[in-house]
Order: sequence, then structure tokens, then C-alpha cells
Amino acid sequence: MIRNLILIVTDPSSLGKRLREKPSWLLPAFLILALTLAFTLPYAPKAFHESMEKLKVEKPEVVQRLKEAGRWESMINAPNKTILMRTSLGIAFAYAFSLFVTSLLLLLGLRFFTPEGNFVRVLSVYTHSTFISYSLGSLVKSLIIFLKGTTIGVSTSLALLLPVSSFSKVGRFLQAFDLIGLWAAVACGLALAGAFNLRKKDGLSVALGVWLLKALLVGGLSLLF
Repeated sequence: MIRNLILIVTDPSSLGKRLREKPSWLLPAFLILALTLAFTLPYAPKAFHESMEKLKVEKPEVVQRLKEAGRWESMINAPNKTILMRTSLGIAFAYAFSLFVTSLLLLLGLRFFTPEGNFVRVLSVYTHSTFISYSLGSLVKSLIIFLKGTTIGVSTSLALLLPVSSFSKVGRFLQAFDLIGLWAAVACGLALAGAFNLRKKDGLSVALGVWLLKALLVGGLSLLF
């Protein structure tokens, strides 16, 4: 299992060929989720409180509504145990949802190029690619937070390229276009090519197409809230 996680970074095509013969996703998924939480949770309380402070400055009308509803004090005084629990459940739910929905989208995309394969094989490939987008992505963000001493402005998305607030519409939209997620999509595409005996450009077309579709949907939905 560890070798497979290394291969998704160093040689995705070879990993795809290995998973074609022996698909696996459940144990890798648990390990990837555990690593993601290990890299994320130490900074979760700090991130929460700093975001609340930034909310007071950039969205005072939202804070006022929360105060009028009697919710603001309970939010900012939430114990660390509660913050850690909410963060853990949020990441776990988002990860599980992403695994199955994204794998389904990838399978639909692959049907334009091949009738072979099944959902489990696609799920196996995509699960391993999340080692990059989730585990390594969380590690990179943790290192940046450690070096900067703050969680404010820490991002691996296209928002890095523009001086925009994370609370602005442009900032929220750009946050959906994660650069480490793009790396993971490239690795996923190469692994899909190996797993389904496709040309590399076909595997990349499917994986990058799904990455772009998800980014546009998430970015678009973020503008509604």
C-alpha cells in the first residue's frame, strides 16, 4: 500500500497497471484521511479563531446578524474539542463524498474512450491520487502556516496569483482552482491511462476535464453563499 502511494507521485502510469490487476481503495482511503487529519488538526483552532477575527473586519454585517440571533458568542467561545470534532467530521464527509462522486464522473468520462473497466478500478485510481490533493496538500499548507505564523492568506489555489480577499467573490471562486489538486488530476490521468490501457492524452483529458468541471461547480456555488 505504501509503495502504491509513492508510485502515484513518482510513476502514476505504473501504479495504474498495478491497480488494473489488483484494485484497492478502502485501506488507502483510511490512511490518506488519517494523514490529512494529522496535518490539519493541529492548526484547526488557530484557523477558526483567525477566520472569525477576519470576518469581524471584512463582513461586519454578518457578525451583527449573528449577534442579533444570539449565536456569535457561542461561536467564538467554542472549545477546541468542538472545533477539532467539527473539522474532523467536515473533512471526513467531504473526502468520502469526493471519492464516490468524482470516481463516478471519471468513469462516465472514460466511457468516451473505452468500454472496459468498472467503478472499483476507477475508485482505486482516484483514491490514490487523493494522497496528493489531500495529504500532501494539507502538509504543504501546514508548512506554510508554520513559516508564516498565521493561517490567514494560506492557500495553494489560483488565489495566490491575485491580491484578493478570501471573503471576496473573486477570492472564493479562485479558491476552487487548487494547484496541488491540478497536480493530483495529472497523476490521476496518467494512472487511468495505465489502468485502462489508454493513451496518456486520453487519460489526462478525462481527469483534467473532471478537475475543471468540479472547480467550476464549486467556485460557482461559493458565489451563492
